[in-house]
Amino acid sequence: MKKNLFSLILFLGAIATSLSYFPVWAQNDPLESYRWQHRLLLVFAPKVNDPRLTEFKQAISTVQCEFNDRDLLLGVFANDTRSRIGKRDLTSYDVAALRSSYGIKSNDFAVILIGKDGMRKSHLSEVPEMKQIFEQIDAMPMRQEEISNSTNSCLSNP
Repeated sequence: MKKNLFSLILFLGAIATSLSYFPVWAQNDPLESYRWQHRLLLVFAPKVNDPRLTEFKQAISTVQCEFNDRDLLLGVFANDTRSRIGKRDLTSYDVAALRSSYGIKSNDFAVILIGKDGMRKSHLSEVPEMKQIFEQIDAMPMRQEEISNSTNSCLSNP
């Protein structure tokens, strides 16, 4: 019995020690699960019916194939509705962490492009043209590789 208890304690200690080697940012980053899988367009608006948010969502809907082809997910953050990235709801803790990380106040409008590497590629305070976003993505080395390996019919610029 004592041997089993001792083995369990050693096992749990080994797990705890190994977890301490994970970088803190990886443990607390609400975007970590998207890294190397998706590019993110995070849109922060004071309210869900903000005209800039509405305009941006309409612009995306007109180029949905190109949006999807670039492995983009839309994140919408507004004070009066649940925040989400793609189909996943975020906790209020995650939203607060993102606002803090990117320096966005609750009454700010911002569009942030996050690359597949998890790094911020642009931070805009106005509604961008989708062509501008797509050109920036298409200039990225990882995207260049995707283009060369793809046969998708909507690869042309919008």
